[in-house]
Amino acid sequence: MTDLRSDRVVQAVAGLAVVALLARLVLLGARPAHYDEGRVAFWTLHYLETGEFHYRFIIHGPLVQHVGAALFGLLGANDFTARLPVALAGGLLPLSALWFRHRLSDTEVGALAFFLAANPLLLYYGRFMRSSVLVAAFCFVAFAAFVRAYDGFGVRYLYLGSASLALGFGAKENAILYVLCWLGAAALLLDARLFRPRGPDSGVSWLAGRYDALRERLAGRGTTPTDWVVRWAAHGALAGLLFAVLFVFLYAPRGGDWVGLYDALANPLLLPEMLSTTADQVAEGYGYWFGGGGERTVTEFIESLGYLLRPIAAYAGPLVGLALAGFLVERWGSDSPRPFVMGAAYWGLVSIPGYALGTDINNPWILTNALVPLAIPAAVGLALVVDTGREALATDDEVNAGIVAVLLLLVVGSVVGGAAAGVYTNTTEPDNRLVQFAQPSADMRPAVDALVAASAENEGTDALFYDATGDLVDMQTDAPRTPACIRWFNALSLPWYLEAHDVATDCADTPGALPDDLPPVVVVIGDCTLPTAVECRANPDAMVPPGEMEGRLDGYERYAYLHRTTGGNDFDGFLVYVESDA
Repeated sequence: MTDLRSDRVVQAVAGLAVVALLARLVLLGARPAHYDEGRVAFWTLHYLETGEFHYRFIIHGPLVQHVGAALFGLLGANDFTARLPVALAGGLLPLSALWFRHRLSDTEVGALAFFLAANPLLLYYGRFMRSSVLVAAFCFVAFAAFVRAYDGFGVRYLYLGSASLALGFGAKENAILYVLCWLGAAALLLDARLFRPRGPDSGVSWLAGRYDALRERLAGRGTTPTDWVVRWAAHGALAGLLFAVLFVFLYAPRGGDWVGLYDALANPLLLPEMLSTTADQVAEGYGYWFGGGGERTVTEFIESLGYLLRPIAAYAGPLVGLALAGFLVERWGSDSPRPFVMGAAYWGLVSIPGYALGTDINNPWILTNALVPLAIPAAVGLALVVDTGREALATDDEVNAGIVAVLLLLVVGSVVGGAAAGVYTNTTEPDNRLVQFAQPSADMRPAVDALVAASAENEGTDALFYDATGDLVDMQTDAPRTPACIRWFNALSLPWYLEAHDVATDCADTPGALPDDLPPVVVVIGDCTLPTAVECRANPDAMVPPGEMEGRLDGYERYAYLHRTTGGNDFDGFLVYVESDA
C-alpha cells in the first residue's frame, strides 16, 4: 500500500511539473524585454559573438550568461531563448518536493509541488530573464539535498547539494543569504531544543543522550564517533572542493585582457594569476552588492516593505496565509513539532523584511526568495485544510465541508485569477503589481517587429536615432556597448533587439546632422502633448516627434511605446517610424 501511495505521489508531482513547464513556455517570448532582461541578454549575446566574458556584477551572476550563450548558438538570439533557462528551472522545481517525502505527508508533498508550480508570482518571474528564480531554485534544491544527506540517504546528496549550491552562487550573489538563513534557522531550532527539551532532562542531558545513541548506532556498524566524524569531514572537504571548482568555472574570465580560464587550462603555470583575477572580480562585485545595506533609513525600509506587501496581497496571499497557519499549527498545535517545517518558516518569513531592508531598488521579483521556502509551511497548512475536508465528508459534516470548499476555491481561484490577470495578460501594465517600473509597454513589440522587418530587407544604414536633447544620443561616447552612439542605459531594452538582429544604426544629435535621405527606420523621443506625464503614459499616441522632423517622416508608419511602464526617465516614450515601402 505504501508503494502505491508513493507511486501516486510521484505521478501527481510529475504531472504538476509538466503543467508548470507548459505554463512557463507558452507565449514565453510575447512580452517585450524588461530593462534588465535587455541588459543581460545583450551581454550574453556579446559573449557568444566575441568569446569574451568576465563577471559583470551589475547584471548579477554569470550562470544565465553561460547557459544563455549556448542556447543562443543553438536556437537563435530572441526573447524566448533568453528566458528559456529560467523557465526550465522554474518548471522543474516542483520535482524537488519528492525529496521531502520522508519529512512530509503525501498530501503535503503534493501541496508543496502545487505552490512551486502555480503561484502567480513564481510563474511570472519564471518567464523572465533574471536570476531571481534561478538562485531560489538551485538553493532550494541544495537545501533538499542537504536535508537528505543529514537524514541518512547517502553521502551522494552532500555532493549534489554542494553542486546545486554552487549553481545558486553562480546565479546570483544573494545565494550567500540563503546559507545565512539556514544557519540562523538552525540556531533558533537548536536553542529551542536545548532550552526546552521534551522531558525532564536539561538541554545538556539531551545532547549527551543524543551522543550516546549515536555511539551505540555506530557501534552496531563496527565504527566509532571519531571515525564517523573523520569520514564526514573528508566528504565535506571534497564537497567544498567541488563547490570551489564549479564556482571558479562559472566566474573565471574568458578572453579579453585577462588571463582567463582557458589560458590557465592550457598553461597551468597561469592558474594562480587566473585565480587572483577571478577573486578580485568577485570581491569587487560582492562588495558592491553587500556594501550599502546599512544606508537605508527607517522610512525607506517601511516604504520598501510596503511595496513588497502589495504583490504578496495580490498574488501570494493564500500561500503566505497558509504558511503562517501551517507554522502556527506545527509550533503550537502539534504534539511533535517538526523542526524542518519551522525552520523553513523562519527562513521564508525573515526574508520578506530582510530583502526589503537590503534591496537597492523596489522590485517584486525579490519575493521569490521568500515564497519558495514559505511553500513548505504553506503545504502543511493546505494539507491540513484538505485533511479537514476529507474528515468532514467522511462524517457528513456539511458546515466544515463547506468551509473547506470555500478555502480551496480561494486558493485555486487566486492561482487561476493571478495567472489570467497578471501573467498572461496585462503583463506590462502599471496596475499589475508584478510589473516592475522599468518594463516597456506592450506597444514596444509591434514597433520592434516592424523595425526588424525593415532592416532585414535593407542594405546600408537600417535605423537612425535622432535626439537633440542629450537624453538618447551621445556622439562622444567610447563605451564598448553597441550601438555606441546611443545613450545605452536610457534606451534599454531596445539595444538588445538591435544587436540580436544586426540592425545597422547611426545617430544624429543636431538638425544639421540629419542626412538628406533618411534610412528606413527613424527613432526619436516622443514629446508629450498632454498636461501631465501620467496622462501621457496612459495615452502614448499623444506623443509627437521633435518639431524639426515635421514633414520629413511622410510615408513612414508611426509606432509609439512607453519606454518605462510607470516612468523612470525624463522622457516618457519612443516613436519608431518605419518607411511604408520597407
